[in-house]
Amino acid sequence: MLTSAGTASEVPWDWSADGKWVLAGSDRQPPGRRSICLFPIAAAPHAETQMRVIASDSERNLYQARFSPDNRWISFCAARALEAGISTVYVVPTAGGEWKRISEGKYFDDKPRWSPDGRTLYFISNRTGFFNVWGLRFDPASGQAIGDPFRVTAFQNPGQMILPDVGTMEMALAADKLILPITEVSGGIWILENLGR
Repeated sequence: MLTSAGTASEVPWDWSADGKWVLAGSDRQPPGRRSICLFPIAAAPHAETQMRVIASDSERNLYQARFSPDNRWISFCAARALEAGISTVYVVPTAGGEWKRISEGKYFDDKPRWSPDGRTLYFISNRTGFFNVWGLRFDPASGQAIGDPFRVTAFQNPGQMILPDVGTMEMALAADKLILPITEVSGGIWILENLGR
């Protein structure tokens, strides 16, 4: 066990490159909202006593945190409890500090994932009405987005689309591949004969 049993909710998302820290969400501080925290493996099974809060907000839940490949940045999503359907992608230095907004904050943007070279952040978004994968170039030196988001997938109808329950779906990247769940829906009209027999 990494943390003590109790009423707090912790969700692990990633490991540090040196394997000494677990990046996780925790509702210990502030209570009722999920923060981004680092838990030291060396402090197990009471790592919560030495956890470092990297980002927190009294009005927003923070989730889906991931280390950049060079371990300098942490990407995550932030959503206000009262703004259903809007989630924004941010990055913050691994040591904590100022958040830098990556996506516009007008859509439901979720599941930020780093390209292996750390120069692109991919995420899913409903900005076209259906969820699609989008990418945004990233400058690892400044922590800033470069240019406008570009569309990676082109799902436009319920016949084939990204799983609409994005809370339970995941997405993963390799150097030249992307994996995510796709839902296919089809229908037809049937005639039933001999009903009275």
